[in-house]
Amino acid sequence: MRTFYIFNVNKEMEILTKDSPYVLFKSFESIHNTKDLYMAQNLYEQLANKFNKSIINQRIVNDFKDNDYYMYVNNHHTYYNKYRDERCEIEIKNSYLICNCNTLKIPLLKKLNDYNLFVCDFENKDYFWLDEIYC
Repeated sequence: MRTFYIFNVNKEMEILTKDSPYVLFKSFESIHNTKDLYMAQNLYEQLANKFNKSIINQRIVNDFKDNDYYMYVNNHHTYYNKYRDERCEIEIKNSYLICNCNTLKIPLLKKLNDYNLFVCDFENKDYFWLDEIYC
């Protein structure tokens, strides 16, 4: 299982970094690794927008409410399909989503394409725009 941090990048930063996402990844990595909370908050506010937790939760619930492999409890969404060996858990936070998933295609986020979602796996030094996975 890999741990992905998913950020809602503001439109200006998306335009600037769409073709060169490495700079954006390094910026989020420095936020992730810093001990200086003031500096981290300042940099985060320049790069990304906060999530509205209730809207994100409701959209995911509406998309998967009839799915037998889906479960939702208090900002935690779980999708586990044992027949296809797919497991995905997402926790909704104000500033990012944290996802533990065994695939790159994160099924719970497929319908959130109106957000500029940038995915970072800091441990494996991997990063990508979510919309590029679902093209």
